[in-house]
Amino acid sequence: MLAGAFVVLDKFKRNDLIIPRIVMADVSLSGMSRSSAGAFLKGRIEKFLSDSNQIAARGKVSSIILKDIDISINELKLMDDLPFAGDLSNAEVIYLSFFGVRIEPKALISSAELARVIEEKFPEIPRAQNAKFVLKNGKMAVEPERTGVAPKLDSLVNQLKTNIAFLQNSPLFIEFQESQPTVLTLDLEQNKNEILSKFPKKISLVFEKQKWEINFERHPDWINFDKKPYQVAEGESPFSLTFNPVDFADFIDDSKMQTLEEKPENMRIFRDAEGKIQFEGHDVAGRAIDRERLLSIINNALANQKAEIEIPLIVVLPKLEIPDDLQTMGVREPISVGFTRFVGSPANRIHNIGVGTAKFDGVLIAPGDTFSFNDQLGLVDGSTGYKKELVIKPEGTIPEFGGGLCQVSSTMYRAAVFAGLPIVERSPHTYAVSYYAQVLGHGLDATIYPPSKDLRFLNDTPGHILVHSYVDGASLYFKFYGTKDERIVEMDGPYISNKTAAPADPVFVSDSTLAEGEKKQVEKPHGGFDALWFRRITRNGETKEEKIFTRYKAIPAKFLVGGKITAEGENQGLKETVNPFE
Repeated sequence: MLAGAFVVLDKFKRNDLIIPRIVMADVSLSGMSRSSAGAFLKGRIEKFLSDSNQIAARGKVSSIILKDIDISINELKLMDDLPFAGDLSNAEVIYLSFFGVRIEPKALISSAELARVIEEKFPEIPRAQNAKFVLKNGKMAVEPERTGVAPKLDSLVNQLKTNIAFLQNSPLFIEFQESQPTVLTLDLEQNKNEILSKFPKKISLVFEKQKWEINFERHPDWINFDKKPYQVAEGESPFSLTFNPVDFADFIDDSKMQTLEEKPENMRIFRDAEGKIQFEGHDVAGRAIDRERLLSIINNALANQKAEIEIPLIVVLPKLEIPDDLQTMGVREPISVGFTRFVGSPANRIHNIGVGTAKFDGVLIAPGDTFSFNDQLGLVDGSTGYKKELVIKPEGTIPEFGGGLCQVSSTMYRAAVFAGLPIVERSPHTYAVSYYAQVLGHGLDATIYPPSKDLRFLNDTPGHILVHSYVDGASLYFKFYGTKDERIVEMDGPYISNKTAAPADPVFVSDSTLAEGEKKQVEKPHGGFDALWFRRITRNGETKEEKIFTRYKAIPAKFLVGGKITAEGENQGLKETVNPFE
């Protein structure tokens, strides 16, 4: 028997499986691998949180969906709690296998959110209401208080915790207790003159150039009065004023403030029939009004008689779906974004940016590998979909394939820099190209020109890096997905110095395609300068700082001229080969 136990032990250890006698939600997890356990947890939890849950109160039945009331379960924390044999000693495996272990999912539950939902689902149940001011015939009057009931939230929370522990949607029952008002008609009548002298009239809510107005003068019933829990000083009002939460929610809906909000764009990563990685959506964060904070700010404004406040917004993260096989490879979450703009680019350049960007979408970079931009880019000519752009060279003005590809390399370079990856090879442009300064300023560009100039960086993260690259209008994105390893990346710059003026004398190049005497400017003059960025990477409590230094040359204006150029007008300083990919 003992020998058999050791045979089982060896199998579980060798394959890093969940040890025997491990149960969650009455389902045995024993023998599951990490990938199968992760898939099971994700599916089971998603179903539990998305299923309808009956909730009853005083003979009425309604339903709620747990994920709609901000209840979530941390799958990663559950995975950490699972006893995989590879993480345990032999003695621990034997001990835990003998006694068995029940894994219970846990979640944070907001009592305030539960109270809101109960109010919404069961509005007919009478709540206690304090006396308050209302507008009658154009004058302030006092509406009397009333008694009511309040839900026993502790009891409801305990029921929810039991359901969550077993991942079961058992019916929920709300218990109530008697609730008395705390502010009476007499209280307001005795202090009426003082209250009305300080009663707020209007509060403006602003965001940038937009404004919304809360008119408490027309809606005095929107204000709740509560007795202060301490002895007030002479002349101080014994009441605190707050915006009724239900009226606040109605005001948000009726005022059309939702125009400030933007829904996130979710993304699904999947493999097509040929096994190629595809992306559905672009993993773009949205924004929403921080209602809880806004209500708090309004209440503070009521207390301090403030007439104008700024509307707070919060980031709404998109939903990201990643298949199990990629998660096993370490592709689990976004780790960095590279972003550039190319407003004003000519048509062929825009075309080439799109073609080049597609070469990198769905690329996987293995941990420990040094990625080469040029290797992935491959051949650049008409056969691979590129169009020609005019390039000024010493021998004349020549159309070459691939104009705009440096926009692609510069954007990928930024994604690598922001991810904190070691940069093995990077070459800046000879002069400052305006396209690369449209977002962050100069100094974070990377030119390529196969085979002499390449962009290379090392994947020193614990897992594979998946690249998602795409064009959206005049914007270019490179997004890296992988496994975060607690490194923190900070960028500081650009610091501009050593400025030099552009040469006064332009460069003239003969062009046979132009008419005699016709002149066409193809490059503006650029001043020279130095651009300096600092990249600080903190890992394991240690911070390393590196400099990203770029020196841009001053260059003259460049013109194409039809016909022969006179000796007086010709500039002989054009000696450098211009990178056609810029």
